[in-house]
Amino acid sequence: MSKKLLAGMLLGGAATYAAWKKMAPAKKAALKQNLDEKFNKVADYVTDYTLDALDIVDDLVSDSNINDKVSGAADAVNNVTGKVKDSANKVVNRMTNDDFDKQTADIRAELAKDKATADDSNDIIIDATSDQEKSTTDDTETKKEENK
Repeated sequence: MSKKLLAGMLLGGAATYAAWKKMAPAKKAALKQNLDEKFNKVADYVTDYTLDALDIVDDLVSDSNINDKVSGAADAVNNVTGKVKDSANKVVNRMTNDDFDKQTADIRAELAKDKATADDSNDIIIDATSDQEKSTTDDTETKKEENK
């Protein structure tokens, strides 16, 4: 199929060239002018169509306030970015500027002081072993009575 198309284009081009050479100069000028006019009309039509399409798009954009929405989204992203940077700076400052050894030593000192001053009488001790011994003896006595 492509060979036939190529052959047709070559033969058509050769025939057009032969007809152009045999044509009178006045007819050549008239044909050129006619083709230029048609080309200009098509170019004007395409230009008008493109400008109309651009006008429609501009109207739609201005009606839907896309610019406001985009700028609002950009502001929101900037706010979030700023908050994230602030939080990251706080964490970095805490990690680099705080004296964790001193804080740890202070906590240990407080715990040691509390342990030394703690009164053992305030503790609640639950001892379940005495209850278990009692219930075990009760169960054995019940079984003995049932066997009798």
